[in-house]
Amino acid sequence: MKKIFFCLGMMAMVLMTGNGLSSADHPVITPCARGYASMVYDWHSGNAYLLGGVDETGWYYLLNDVWMFNTFTQRWKKIFEDADGSTFNAFQAEAMTIDSKSKKILIYANLWWDYTAETWTFDLGSGTFKNITSGTEPASRWGSRLVYDTESQRAILFGGSDNNDYHTYNETWTYDFTTNTWTNMMPAVSPPPHHYGAMVYMPFEDKVVLFGGYDIYADAVRGETWVYDCNANTWTNMNPAVSPPPRIYHTMEWDVASNQAILFGGVSYLYEPVLNDTWAYDLKRNTWTQLEPRTSPSARAWHAMTGTWRGILMFGGAPEHSVFTNDDSWLYKSLGDTWKKINYK
Repeated sequence: MKKIFFCLGMMAMVLMTGNGLSSADHPVITPCARGYASMVYDWHSGNAYLLGGVDETGWYYLLNDVWMFNTFTQRWKKIFEDADGSTFNAFQAEAMTIDSKSKKILIYANLWWDYTAETWTFDLGSGTFKNITSGTEPASRWGSRLVYDTESQRAILFGGSDNNDYHTYNETWTYDFTTNTWTNMMPAVSPPPHHYGAMVYMPFEDKVVLFGGYDIYADAVRGETWVYDCNANTWTNMNPAVSPPPRIYHTMEWDVASNQAILFGGVSYLYEPVLNDTWAYDLKRNTWTQLEPRTSPSARAWHAMTGTWRGILMFGGAPEHSVFTNDDSWLYKSLGDTWKKINYK
C-alpha cells in the first residue's frame, strides 16, 4: 500500500513539473480565507471537499464555491462556482455530511430570510447540485451539526438555534437517503440545547460523539461529552474524569490511525478568547488527553476540518470573528503527534 501511495505521489509530481518546467511555472491555486465553511472527506477517492463559508470584509460575503483537496498530491482545485445563482440556496449550508457509498454530499440549508429549510445534494460524480427538499426537514436553524452513520446508513443532525426567536434546540434528527425523509428521533434522554458544538461519528464503535457548544437562552457554554447510539436511539452523558475546557466554534474529527476523535481550537465564550489546543478523545476508554505537539496551527475558530487517510486536514478560520484571515492548510498526524503546515511550493 505504501508503494502504491508513493507511486501516486511521484506521478503527481511529474504531471505538475513535467516538460522541463519548474513549479514556479505552475501557479498554485488555493481557496481564499474564510470562516464557517464545511468540509467532508470521501474515503474512496482520497478527496476532501470544502464548501462555501463566508469572507467577512465588513459585511458577510457568502462564498458560492466548492473546492477539492487531494490528500495524496496535496493540491487544491476549484470544481464548482455558482455563476448564475441557480444553486444559491445550497450555499446556505447550515450543516453537511457525506455518504461515500452514493458519492453524494448531503446539505441541510438554513434559509434565514424566510425561516425555512431545504435539503440539497452535491453529486461528486457529475459535480452538480440538486434540491431534494421533501417537506420533512427540521425547522430552520443555525449552528446545528450533521454526521453520517455508516452502519445505520443515516445522517444524524443535532441542535442548532431557531432563526425566529433564537431559542436553542436539543432535537436529534436522522435523514434516510433511500426514502429522502427526515425523522425527529425524540430519544428519552437528550443533551441540553447546543449550537456550534462539534460532533463526529466513530465508525469502529458505531457511535456519535458530541462535545461543547452554546445555549443562547441559558447563556451557557457547554463542556460535556455526550454519545449517541442511533440503533438504540439513546444519548449518554459520558462524564469523563478529564475534559477540555468548555468551548464553541471548535472542530472535532475522527482519526483513522488512532481511532480517536481529534479536537482543535474554538473560543471559550462567544468570540474570545480564541484557543489553539489539541485534544484526543478515546471512546473505548472514555478518556480525553490534551496533546502536546511541538508545532501547532495559530489560535483560531470558525475553521473547517475533516479526517483523511493521511491525518486530520484543517483549513481556514480566524483568530477573531472579524475578519476571517486564514487561508492556510494543516495536517495533524497522531503517529508522532505532529501538526504540519502544508506548503504548496
